[in-house]
Amino acid sequence: MRPFVLFTLALIIATSAVGCAGPTKSERQFAEVHDTYLTKYRPLAIEAERAWWNAATTGSDDAFKKKAECDEKLVELHGDKAVFAKLKAFKESGKVKDRVLARELDVMYRAHLPGQADPELQKRIITAQTEVEKIFTNHRSEVNGRELSENDVRNILDSTTDSASAEAAWIGYMGVGVKAADQLRSVAKLRNELARKLGYRDFYVMQLALQEIDENQLLLIFEELDTLTREPFKQLKDEIDQKRAAHFDIAVADLKPWHYGDIFFQEAPPLDGPDLNEIYAKQDLLALTKAYYKSMGFEVDDILERSDLYERPGKNSHAFATHIDRDGDTRVLCNLQPNLRWMDTLLHELGHAVYDKYIDRKLPFLLRTPSHSITTEGYAMMIGAMAKNREFMERVVKMSPGEAEPFAAAARRSLRAEKLIFSRWAQVMMRFERAMYANPDQDLSKIWWDLKKEYQFINPPDDLALPGYAAKIHIMTNPVYYHSYLMGDLFASQVHNHIARKIIGAKDPRSTCYFGSTKAGDYMTREIFLPGNLYSWNALTRRATGEPLTAKYFVQLYVDP
Repeated sequence: MRPFVLFTLALIIATSAVGCAGPTKSERQFAEVHDTYLTKYRPLAIEAERAWWNAATTGSDDAFKKKAECDEKLVELHGDKAVFAKLKAFKESGKVKDRVLARELDVMYRAHLPGQADPELQKRIITAQTEVEKIFTNHRSEVNGRELSENDVRNILDSTTDSASAEAAWIGYMGVGVKAADQLRSVAKLRNELARKLGYRDFYVMQLALQEIDENQLLLIFEELDTLTREPFKQLKDEIDQKRAAHFDIAVADLKPWHYGDIFFQEAPPLDGPDLNEIYAKQDLLALTKAYYKSMGFEVDDILERSDLYERPGKNSHAFATHIDRDGDTRVLCNLQPNLRWMDTLLHELGHAVYDKYIDRKLPFLLRTPSHSITTEGYAMMIGAMAKNREFMERVVKMSPGEAEPFAAAARRSLRAEKLIFSRWAQVMMRFERAMYANPDQDLSKIWWDLKKEYQFINPPDDLALPGYAAKIHIMTNPVYYHSYLMGDLFASQVHNHIARKIIGAKDPRSTCYFGSTKAGDYMTREIFLPGNLYSWNALTRRATGEPLTAKYFVQLYVDP
């Protein structure tokens, strides 16, 4: 870490108390409760992260059992009603005024609140969720007598021109949803039961409250984005439909969910121009990534050495980053292949890991996390998108300007399409989860396909009972979270605009990837990483960019021509 940055945050912490007086009686009393809690929570939290890593990298029953045991112990810890009563009293008294202590109190309060429900109910939720995670980890799609990985399915959807082959691969992947649908509905009911016992309308509203997000604010943001993106997306979708119909030699009216080159149509299919996968087909993705991060002043070799980067039987087929001990043991799980998707994914997941690594370790353990999923997802998406940036192609991949020209033009169109498509896909996810928790007993498949039609303009499959929603792992393992990706994109666009224009003086934010800019790296470290969870996401956004979260920079960056 950079010494001047550490000093800045140290000064903030040192001067956080009101005036020059020492801690108040309430602050001393809270500190005692906090310290007692931390002696139990810290080792459990670390053990749980290690157990999840082992489960994801091995897929073994023993590893998943260990993860479930750790989760149950955390549930028991946060279910302590005597501790929660004290936390509630401290919070309602308003007498814990020290900035750091007050933030720790808030973190502890929100961590304990869900635990005030019936512990046995919470354990039932964990057991059911663990079983579904095993289904996803061990699922292989049965396609024409073969067992295929998710990468295999994606490769078929991305490359085949045979409609029957695409349908078979897509239906094969949907098999995981068929396996998980009943459990998901049951877990949704259990989660609602928990939330209502704590005084919330349903689990959806409770999760938003725990994330410091106002439901009305969330809906207004999504409605604004729907208005701003609906017509541009319609024009893009018409263009895509023409190309996909020609690709499969079928009529536009016959296009189905498996014809769009992606399982959920959350990513853009190939458009006109060269295949962007060619940029990375013969590249060493690790070498490019190391060079890119190092140019901004970030060391990532240690992260990658601890990581698990290539696919194998039994391993989780997705990608994620984790901070095992909140003391520098950051890791990434990927299933790398030399293509654009995995270049983006590696940059993205390493973005999470870098964020975690550079959080100030002088902060209390409870605050050594990102401010919010919005900020860490936003940063990771901002960095992942650099795989389609012209400057990245020329300065990191080392393509000549002439060589990069056609790819850069295609990448710009692709990135615009990607962001538009994802914004519409996020509408489906947010609105589906909200509807599901409002009434888990309704026809969830109908809601799913209706939302896909309304926001993605996708014709449903012939089998309307097919539970496509249950094939999306996030709905089970990261409930009421997906909105964070889109809000993160808004955050990222706002931060990117600020860095480009005010930190490094770029005239057009779309023209820079920050390669070689330690000024950009210093800003990211100082304003986003180092503060950890000292501030809410709202406060961090204002501090880092000078204004509250807004959609205007996302529109300028990705929707406007």
